[in-house]
Amino acid sequence: MEQVPVGESTFRAVVEKSIGLLETKCIRLNGHEPEWRALFSARLDEIARSTSATEFEQRVNAVVTAAGLSHVGFFHQSAQNAPGRYAINATFCTTETPAGPRWLFEDVHEGGPAHTAGVRAGDILLTVNGEPSHPPVLPGFGLGRNHTVAIDRLGTPVQELQIDLPKAESNGKAKAKPPMAEPASVAARVIKPGIGYIRVAFFPGVNGQRFARELDRALAGLTECTRLIIDLRGNLGGFVGSLRLMSYLTPDRVPVGYSLTRTGEEEKWRPEQLPCIDRLPATTLDMIKMAVRFKILNRDRSIRLMTEGLGPKPFHGRIVMLVNEHTLSAGEMVAAFAKENGLARIVGARTGGQVLGGANFSVGHGFTIRLPAAGWYTWRGTIVEGLGVSPDIDVPLSQEGLRTGSDNQLEAALGEVELT
Repeated sequence: MEQVPVGESTFRAVVEKSIGLLETKCIRLNGHEPEWRALFSARLDEIARSTSATEFEQRVNAVVTAAGLSHVGFFHQSAQNAPGRYAINATFCTTETPAGPRWLFEDVHEGGPAHTAGVRAGDILLTVNGEPSHPPVLPGFGLGRNHTVAIDRLGTPVQELQIDLPKAESNGKAKAKPPMAEPASVAARVIKPGIGYIRVAFFPGVNGQRFARELDRALAGLTECTRLIIDLRGNLGGFVGSLRLMSYLTPDRVPVGYSLTRTGEEEKWRPEQLPCIDRLPATTLDMIKMAVRFKILNRDRSIRLMTEGLGPKPFHGRIVMLVNEHTLSAGEMVAAFAKENGLARIVGARTGGQVLGGANFSVGHGFTIRLPAAGWYTWRGTIVEGLGVSPDIDVPLSQEGLRTGSDNQLEAALGEVELT
């Protein structure tokens, strides 16, 4: 971390600005919000007496995360570490080994750094850059760097693999930051005659156009399929691109849900009054029109979504959707829409319950507070945040099966879609 002036007055000023933003910008879910000032007051003296910027960051994070909301955090602009799901596009679950608890790779997205390095679901993580890694501390990975991981794969000796992360562009900027890794957003194949399978890792792009094109191409390659499995396990999120996936679930224009900012809550805006996105841009002109509409004319993030009305598809009425505890954000929006409207059978484990729109605000001395600036509701007003989406058919992951190369959740989804 870069040098930051250390002292009580500096830290108190940063905390006070953070509290002000949390009290004025953080969303209320159905009128309820955390008592931010009270949460900080209980630990303010301890926070202010931090002996380093790193300790200060950790103590503030302990307070803001205690509120129980997603998309909240506190960090310095020089921070270069990220959790595995974003840095290497892989998720983990705890597994027991003779040496004690370890991290098991659960979702490893195609095209991401971990998958490219040779890591596969079912591998056990032993070390990162020579340091042991085990629960409860999730491994973090320095952005823009290469990392060596030791893995235990059933039936083979311990392997060391090098995971290469994207580097900052050589654009002459003194402090250019490396980008986040991106896996393939959509992977598709025919899993059995007549049954298509698509795995959606995330929904890239601010206007959804890139994802829409990739999904269109993927589904166009499944022309002979009259049944479809949509795998959202480990989905990294995104936002508006998810509308194209939801639009493929139904031939009609169907209300999806809506987001409300704090202003929307206070002004009691009704869902049907909100600006509507019911079509993703197909051309450059469409993108310009969308930018003007939502960056100039309607700058508030309170909006509603409606499916695009793409017409009948051969797999309608015969769709199964896979989710797990690592399905977050826009992935949960899709699952909630499908379940609320009976458009797919949901198989797997309850989703993570992290469906808020985050925004970053500078609070001085290089520190940034991230807070949830928009809440998400289904069209019937259901809140997914903190609750998740429950599957219609609960199928806990078989770690033993994953270790031996089988996927019991996918097998259950296949059995279900064959019955439709």
